[in-house]
Amino acid sequence: MSAFLRLLVYVKRTVVRARLRTSLTVLGTALALALFAFVRMLEGGVDRMNEAADQPVLVVFQSSRFCPLTSLLPERYARDIERFEGVEAVLPTLLYINSCRANLDLVTLHGVTPATLEQIHDLELLGGTKDGWSERGDGALVGRRLAERRRLEPGDRLQLSGVDVEVRGIVTSAGAGVDNVAFVDLAQLQQVRKQRGIATEFFVRLAPGADPQQVAQAIDAHFRTDEQPTDTKPMQAFVQGAVGEVAEVVDFARVLGYLAVLVVVLILANTVAISAQTRQAELAVMETIGVGRASLAGLVLVESVLLSVAGGLLGVGAVALALHQFPLTLGVEGWGIDVLPDPRIVLGALATAAAVGGVAALAPALQVLRRPLAVALKAE
Repeated sequence: MSAFLRLLVYVKRTVVRARLRTSLTVLGTALALALFAFVRMLEGGVDRMNEAADQPVLVVFQSSRFCPLTSLLPERYARDIERFEGVEAVLPTLLYINSCRANLDLVTLHGVTPATLEQIHDLELLGGTKDGWSERGDGALVGRRLAERRRLEPGDRLQLSGVDVEVRGIVTSAGAGVDNVAFVDLAQLQQVRKQRGIATEFFVRLAPGADPQQVAQAIDAHFRTDEQPTDTKPMQAFVQGAVGEVAEVVDFARVLGYLAVLVVVLILANTVAISAQTRQAELAVMETIGVGRASLAGLVLVESVLLSVAGGLLGVGAVALALHQFPLTLGVEGWGIDVLPDPRIVLGALATAAAVGGVAALAPALQVLRRPLAVALKAE
């Protein structure tokens, strides 16, 4: 083992000797693995959204509508919903978003009744205050991710079209999408939007043991012949329906990520094979002085893994650093999918880089093991 470790110096010299080839290989590997890591982080954002939506909450939305800006339900529906068996709390919510389409600068305002807000959303205060945030009428509680993206601190102003509110507190929650939301007073938002007595949707907290499907069917049956029919779903199903198109894009992007990994395998295999071919005489001389073929094949393997890991560190590290410095949230229909540099994904991508290097070295290493010594010496 000590003899093999001493031979690693030879690998270092080999890599440094062909600077241009090494640089181009590492750069190509970095770009491909950066794409792979970004796709995995985007996929992780969709998974986190779905996991966060798995809670005992129903979403009552207007039937046959998609964009939150088109759902207009009478606020009085809340009183009827509260009387259903199995319902613990109801939060009428008026949404105001900057765009229903997929975008990278999502701003979502939730007009809510402050007294019932925390009966639905379990908020944790990170800065400022939660007490009396709506007393002035222009106060707001801002989600952590929205505050990071807009560089907001308590006391700052947040403006969206005709809405101008003061950030009174920064909050976070395990609930789906809450970190990308600014909570404002329902009455104020209704006044700004000229929609008094109107809500976009109702969040319904269920009592322990209540059947979500049974309660949802009862709500929809009750309002079927009312002013606006409703479509009630568990929050997880509602979120999946809203971000369904994004999830399909992520599925397609996942294929591109795996293709990028395959490209890395081919790039490394070609580079290492050329490197071994140009040094076959050197390797043959090393064999004649007592270095075993297994050790020589190991050197080829180490060279490939070294190049792949170097590319992985460069590409994956660049993506992780960029997402840390510039928070990215993909918004769709008022829901924010956070693309985060998850340490588990970063480590997984680096492990993939090491595995790719090993796979790429198989053919060149096998060639070294099978190469006749006499043929290799003739190249000297």
